[in-house]
Amino acid sequence: MTPVVWYEGRTSLDLLRGPGWAWIGLRSGDGLNRLHSDLLVALDRLFIELRGGGVQRIALSHAGWMGGRGHHFTAGADLHEVGTLDPVSAEPFARRGQRVMGHLLWPGWRTLTLISGVAMGGGCDLALHGQERWAVAADPATGKGGLRLAHPAAKHGILTGFGGTVRLPEILGREGADRLFRHFETWGAAEALTAGAVQRVLDPEAARAAVLAWLGAGS
Repeated sequence: MTPVVWYEGRTSLDLLRGPGWAWIGLRSGDGLNRLHSDLLVALDRLFIELRGGGVQRIALSHAGWMGGRGHHFTAGADLHEVGTLDPVSAEPFARRGQRVMGHLLWPGWRTLTLISGVAMGGGCDLALHGQERWAVAADPATGKGGLRLAHPAAKHGILTGFGGTVRLPEILGREGADRLFRHFETWGAAEALTAGAVQRVLDPEAARAAVLAWLGAGS
């Protein structure tokens, strides 16, 4: 199985698809997979297409995991774009993100986010909107590449408005949400598992096979 390029942009979308399932991969030149407006529009379109095509299971991750090893999930909303927003343009930007998050929570299918490396700000929102959420542990040989789950936007006086302030209390409780939003904690895979942010932690070499098995695609 070979992924195809479904959308090419500053952050691109690769797609691996089988009967009743789809695996979406985020890919960018700098590896940080920032959530630009054009990417959010593309994700919205892709989710609508997959709904119409009868897809029942969706996985979302860094594109590298489709073939072996991936890295960062997403560093969040593009801060250069966020810095240009005003009270008028901020609303449609937030709504684009909210539409994507809403697709992940649609009860007509099951969604999985495979969270690895950096997942911050809007990327944290995206990661935690998966109906199921798995983390990838650091490389056991080098100790590198471990999860960094955080939502530090409030430090800078900004909030992406992608729905994390609603989603986080739902899955973490108020105390857990406060730890990310108000106390600016950064969680590795073990902390995320203990807090309930993820349900499973995978070794890097096991990630691809585990996602394919969850999708029902075999190996």
